[in-house]
Amino acid sequence: MRADDTAPQLTINICVNFRAGNILPSCGARGSRELADALEKGLTERNLPFGFKRLHCMGKCHIGPTMRLVPGGAFIMGAQEADVPRILDLLEAGDLETLAAAFPLPEDDLNLENL
Repeated sequence: MRADDTAPQLTINICVNFRAGNILPSCGARGSRELADALEKGLTERNLPFGFKRLHCMGKCHIGPTMRLVPGGAFIMGAQEADVPRILDLLEAGDLETLAAAFPLPEDDLNLENL
């Protein structure tokens, strides 16, 4: 197979932002930094073929921690450090639909235009 025939590698983006003064909700204040540390360690230990980036806002602080599979993947919302083994199992199995369903973006999110 030629290199240009392969599917692009998915990257897991995770917000680790703390809002100024920590007055308003933020992914960082809701455990995303610990989640990111555990997830990055687990991806490395299992040698899973995913990129990994820590970002500073995806516009969903009010319902975070926020992760997203890119390009074009689902948001993974509200996961915590304790969820990492399940997340890694689903990533390893390639079951991205179940992963997105387990940590859905709420349908009533007023900030859906950022999709």
